[in-house]
Amino acid sequence: MSRRTVLAVAAGARATAASSAQAVAASGGQGSATAGPALRAAADYAVEKLRAVAPGVSAFPVGTKFEKWVFSQNGDWVGGFWPGTLWMAYLHSKDETFRTPALDSARKLAPRRYDTSTHDLGFLFHPSWVTAWRLTGDDSWRVGAIQAAGSLIQRYNSRDRIFVSTGCCRDGVFRTQ
Repeated sequence: MSRRTVLAVAAGARATAASSAQAVAASGGQGSATAGPALRAAADYAVEKLRAVAPGVSAFPVGTKFEKWVFSQNGDWVGGFWPGTLWMAYLHSKDETFRTPALDSARKLAPRRYDTSTHDLGFLFHPSWVTAWRLTGDDSWRVGAIQAAGSLIQRYNSRDRIFVSTGCCRDGVFRTQ
C-alpha cells in the first residue's frame, strides 16, 4: 500500500469525522444518532482497507519511504500498533481473519519483553499483548505484558523521579546525564 493510499484513507476518515462533528453541532449536541452511523462507516472503510493489505504484511509497518511501507522485523518502537490495529478491526468487524494475524504479529514481539534499551514498551505491549489477553483470556499474554512492564520500570530514575527515555545505564541505574 502506498503512502498516498494511506493518506487518502486518513483524509476520508477525517472528512467523515468532520461531517459527524458538524451534525452534532447542528443538532445542538444531540448528535449521537447521526454520529454513530458516520463513525461506523469510517470504521467499515478502514477495515476494508486493512482486509486488503493485511495478508501481504509479514513484518511490522514502521513508516513509509517513496510512498511505500517500510517494515521492521522487531517492530522498532511502533511494533505494537500493527497487532493493535488488527485487534481493532477484529473487534469492529467480528471477522476471525483478523484474529490470527493479530496473535501472530504480537508473538513476534515476545523477545522485546526483556528490552531495557527503550522506553517505548507500552507502545509495543499494550495494543498487542494486553489486548490479546483481554480478548482471548489467555493469561500468558498478561504475564508477558507484566514482564515488559518489569523491563520498563528498570528505566525509572528514583533520584529524578522520571523514566529515562534516552541514555545509558551506569551501575544498574538509568541516569539523566
